[in-house]
Amino acid sequence: LLLKSNKTMSDEDKVTGKDVSDRSNIAARGKAGRTDYSEWSKKTSDLIASLESEEETEKTRANESLGLDGRHARSETEAAERAKAKEMTRAKKALDTYKERESGILEVLENVLPEEKNKNDDASKIRYVTRKDLRPGKRVLSVSNTCGPGTIVLTNDLSLLECKVATNAGHVPGVIPTNTPSTNPNDVNKITSNHNKGERAIHGIIKLNLHKLKDVTVIVRCRIITSTLDISHCENLTVKIEKEATIATIQADLCDKLHVEFRDAPSGKNIPRIHDGATTTFWGADKDDRIYHAGVKNMSIQIFRDGYMESETTADYIKDGAVAIGNTTAEEVQFVTSVVEDNLLTERVLRPGASTGTTVSGAMSGDDLSAGVGDNAGGAARPMTEREMKEIRNQREAAKAHMEQNSGIRILDKDGNEVKKKEKIHDSSEIVEEVYASMPNLDIDAIVKDCEAQKAKGNESFKGGEYAQAILLYTLALDRAAELPDANASKSSAYEKSLTQPFFARHIVLSNRSASFLKLGHHEKALEDAIKAERLDPTYVKGIFRKGLALHAMGRYDEAITALAAALKIEPKNKQIKQALQFAEIRFQQLMQKRMNG
Repeated sequence: LLLKSNKTMSDEDKVTGKDVSDRSNIAARGKAGRTDYSEWSKKTSDLIASLESEEETEKTRANESLGLDGRHARSETEAAERAKAKEMTRAKKALDTYKERESGILEVLENVLPEEKNKNDDASKIRYVTRKDLRPGKRVLSVSNTCGPGTIVLTNDLSLLECKVATNAGHVPGVIPTNTPSTNPNDVNKITSNHNKGERAIHGIIKLNLHKLKDVTVIVRCRIITSTLDISHCENLTVKIEKEATIATIQADLCDKLHVEFRDAPSGKNIPRIHDGATTTFWGADKDDRIYHAGVKNMSIQIFRDGYMESETTADYIKDGAVAIGNTTAEEVQFVTSVVEDNLLTERVLRPGASTGTTVSGAMSGDDLSAGVGDNAGGAARPMTEREMKEIRNQREAAKAHMEQNSGIRILDKDGNEVKKKEKIHDSSEIVEEVYASMPNLDIDAIVKDCEAQKAKGNESFKGGEYAQAILLYTLALDRAAELPDANASKSSAYEKSLTQPFFARHIVLSNRSASFLKLGHHEKALEDAIKAERLDPTYVKGIFRKGLALHAMGRYDEAITALAAALKIEPKNKQIKQALQFAEIRFQQLMQKRMNG
């Protein structure tokens, strides 16, 4: 009976719970015709959420069609580009790691000169730099932030610094020592013959930098492994390179009153005599012995031999004719001073050889005539001057004439008589082309190659997602193209009328830079470049399309519709343009409706 009673009570509890649930449901639904406000509030919230979701979906689709959504790849090509960008990011991290390791070998000496003890005692301001001034593992020396008057002597004692490199490390210049304080705590500062197997020793400092020195004389007596000296932002600086030093190349930037003396200094290609180590080739004897300078005023260079001055010259970037071109300032125009026919000569650098594939000896990539032309055909490229370019043209013409004369091929008529070659008659257009703006075809071709090279690099950066770098490279290409004769030529000239197309397609680069600006959200700049591209070539659909995208991004939907419609007229089957035009029309209608509704 007790168990039955408990069961009955449990059943009653269940009924009571169900009844309570039913009552609450009835209350939720409302009674006697009353409005259930909680139910209507829920429906309203759901409807608003649905509308917001639809609007967000529409916005996402619009961003995807306009290329403004960077979260997901829209094609296999874009997915491959993103994978490539990730790989480039990893490579950049590796490069940053290398630079960090390289900075570990830099020794910076500041405020080198001692405090002045006696104003009448010049000897009190002489500082001798030795191995003791460099910490273990430091092999790149930078002397900076020092004011004189006074003298800094880089002693021959620095030549005893030792770096160990692998025996297969190749040419000495540019070698970075693997021994750093972290890997070689027992740094050696003296010459030793006990080297590990598979290693060889090189001696001296790797590179020398002079930065922000004023009223100072620097005497260089030590060996520099890379044969390179960098000078920047110095004023009233005298550099004396003596016979113990090994400096072939000097790069000077943004200096005033710079004086350089070579006192029995050896050439970069010098091979000392075996029995006494005497210099066999002095600075200036080799073509690679050069001083590059940009933005340097009041510079003087002197070469001394056995105490007597053999040659001297002066240079000043303003007096030498440096002018701003495009985004390049006059201070960025580079000049080079070297020994030509036993005299120092300053010339303007026309272009870097590495960007055109042209070496100073005249070897040109993909050119059969390059073999055997010049002293170092096929060697490393370097910046070239107009004089060197003329020498190359003469060498090429001489080589071509030699091949024609010795080819052994004769043309005979039907009677067996030799047919003489007819002299080429130049028409007026060719003559005008040759003298136009004093720029021959070979120079024009070289500039165009430079422009194409920078554009190709910009395209690679764009594909890798490095849009800021792409903008920089496209800008360099446009600046280089500004040197072409047709950049500012008048259409009324005979030569300009003879052109069927420009030397370089600037409109493509402007359109590409516009796309880069769009990716970074710089819509005004993107619009500016797109308008320029359309002005240069009104039929180039990409320029017009990107003009429409920029206008759309700026909220100028009516103008965007006009631009996109013009692009669609050129390419009626382009789905991307159609979709962008549809979204622009939708946005314009929404904007008009919003204005009408107040």
